[in-house]
Amino acid sequence: MSREDLPALLSMPEGQYFERKSLWHGPPGVKRLRDRREVRDEIAYHVAAFANADGGTLLVGVEDDGIPTGHAYPAEVIQDFLAVPERRLSPPLARGAVVVWQSQELLLFIVEAAPQAVMVVGDGFPYRVDDRVVPMGEVAINAIKQQGLVESAEARPARECTIADLDQMLILKAAAGGGLGGCSATDYLVARRLADPRGAHLLLRQASVLLFAREPWLLDHPNAGVRVFRVKGSERLLGASHNVQELPRIEGNLPSVIERTYQTLAGMIQRSARLHDLFFREVPEYPDFAWQEAIVNAIAHRDYAQQGRTVEVWLYEDRLEVQSPGRLLEEVSLADLRQRRPQHVSRNPRLTRVLADLGLMRDQGEGIPRMFAEMEGSWLPLPDLAADTHLFRVTLRNTPLLEAGDPEWARHVAQLPLGIRQKRILVARAGASFTNSEYQELNQVGRDQAYREIRDLVRRGLLVSAGEKGSKAHYTVVGHLAGSPL
Repeated sequence: MSREDLPALLSMPEGQYFERKSLWHGPPGVKRLRDRREVRDEIAYHVAAFANADGGTLLVGVEDDGIPTGHAYPAEVIQDFLAVPERRLSPPLARGAVVVWQSQELLLFIVEAAPQAVMVVGDGFPYRVDDRVVPMGEVAINAIKQQGLVESAEARPARECTIADLDQMLILKAAAGGGLGGCSATDYLVARRLADPRGAHLLLRQASVLLFAREPWLLDHPNAGVRVFRVKGSERLLGASHNVQELPRIEGNLPSVIERTYQTLAGMIQRSARLHDLFFREVPEYPDFAWQEAIVNAIAHRDYAQQGRTVEVWLYEDRLEVQSPGRLLEEVSLADLRQRRPQHVSRNPRLTRVLADLGLMRDQGEGIPRMFAEMEGSWLPLPDLAADTHLFRVTLRNTPLLEAGDPEWARHVAQLPLGIRQKRILVARAGASFTNSEYQELNQVGRDQAYREIRDLVRRGLLVSAGEKGSKAHYTVVGHLAGSPL
């Protein structure tokens, strides 16, 4: 990394692949240097976490707002900090380096993904998930790494392609987006594990061709693109009643496939006046982030070892379905996804890292939770996730939960000091009754969470309970006038 790369790195948001830390603590004007042992522990912790996941960059000597503030330690202490990856980790990793920006010395640790679990000696195995670090067992980390090495098609050698077959400008764009703008295309491919030096030659992996091939015919995969189908109605019909139109296949390198799929769908998704943010306004049938996230996830996380199927997008009149070849990984459960628990495990970590560098994916783990939040905030049914041994499917429905509501009541509900799930039930079931199970289904939460939120609404006088207690209890929404006490 060159000095010219630092401005981009300083402005990067913290996430799956980047962390910044200050060497000072205390309020402005009276800041003091942090305890040396605390700093050493923190460096070891974050470097090992990056190595155990997909790699990343730790920049020390920078405030949370990206302003470099450096340090005031003696030179021998700084050398001690830089040597932490060598001394505190097992197996040892490469030491850090000093970089200077705006007269401030900063400590830079560029961490590659390790081939096996890395331990902080005496303090276990940390693992990076989004912008957090969580403890994980050595066996679990090695299982994830082994699965990527053995099963992932992205890691296999590319048969006949050379770096001359790749889009050099796109590679450099990815490098700049990932804070490596000063390196060459070759150096970026090696840094992101997309290629391996073999003497004077460079051995490309399949991921590099999928991401950067200049022409579609260079891809060693017959179905790496996207097929889009428009269905007239809510069901597919055959024979004389055939109602399916297939659009031209979208093929090429994955960044171009993603962008052209977005363009295609944007021209097909309708706009209509319906409830959004608790007000009636003209909005798309589906929130942009929700359908785009479904598509980019399908492309990034599909099983490229399956060459007989492609990613498919089916646009019905009442829903949008995105189908991705490949089963869910064993470490990921539908229940966790539906409960919006961030998931970090990826079948294709090389692809997802580069797509994040290009700004086409957010840091791993937050996409599906935000997809749920976008549908929730637009008063649409929550995404339906389904999986079998060969396919993962996301279904977004465009039928509003409130077909013909009372705008005055909706505006009143918008002002209440409640969570979005509680507001959804008050508007969606105004004048009707529901059960705990129906609340769970509407909001994709567990029974106990639903019970607590329902009881809070009863306590506030917005619901009344009727019938038997427990799972058979029914609740009815009470329509309060604005200004009524809660």
